Amino acid sequence: MPSKLPGEKSGAGSRRPSARHILLFSGPRNRRTWWLAAAGIAAAGLLAGLVLVFTDFDWEIVENAFVRLSTAMARLNPAAVIPLMALLPVVGFPIGVVYLVAGARFGILLGGLLVAAVTLVHLLGSYLIGRSILRAPIERLIARRHHHLPQVPVDEQALVCVIAALLPGLPYFVRNYLLVLAGIKLRFLLWVCLPIYVARSYVTIFLGDLSGDPTRRGLLILAAFDVLKVAICAFVIWRLREHHRKHHPA
Repeated sequence: MPSKLPGEKSGAGSRRPSARHILLFSGPRNRRTWWLAAAGIAAAGLLAGLVLVFTDFDWEIVENAFVRLSTAMARLNPAAVIPLMALLPVVGFPIGVVYLVAGARFGILLGGLLVAAVTLVHLLGSYLIGRSILRAPIERLIARRHHHLPQVPVDEQALVCVIAALLPGLPYFVRNYLLVLAGIKLRFLLWVCLPIYVARSYVTIFLGDLSGDPTRRGLLILAAFDVLKVAICAFVIWRLREHHRKHHPA
């Protein structure tokens, strides 16, 4: 039989494992660590921006690469591309490529609407697969190690979705399946993750739309958005930890 997690009670009144059991939130418990990490990433972004502004970087190479990419994407057939954009990311295709194609082939406005539509398909597909085909094998695998799938308390699910959607590093399809397996309700995926994913996509859509005429200023703006994203993520993580200490003590 799987052993109980620390702080889990037996019987009918047992609580589900809390969000702190998820690998995403494991690590140092000192809030200062999160702020230092965010400050370090922001400083690295600022340093990269200063290097690009004050050094003799060969922008002609970048411009030529973007022009070639734009020309290739302009030849893509929308009838063949759109279904692939909707289906492939559910099974692990890089979402950045989808955003880049949307921007380069359809522009900022239509590309954003297309991303919103295909992201809805991604979330619904991940939810259905995660709750049906994927859940049972993973539960058996984890049970062999005497653990359970973590379940996020309902009152923390919105914050967890914000963090998962903003946190850099995790592949798109992995974060979606982790949220589903952690018991996140579909309404939070649609009302929290969907708009954040679409907002995040505009960074890459904008990059794709710039592919015919990239500028130093545009790329610096994109870098600033990434720094802002990390800062917001760090703040939400801190709020989640405070909420968890108050309402879900160990």
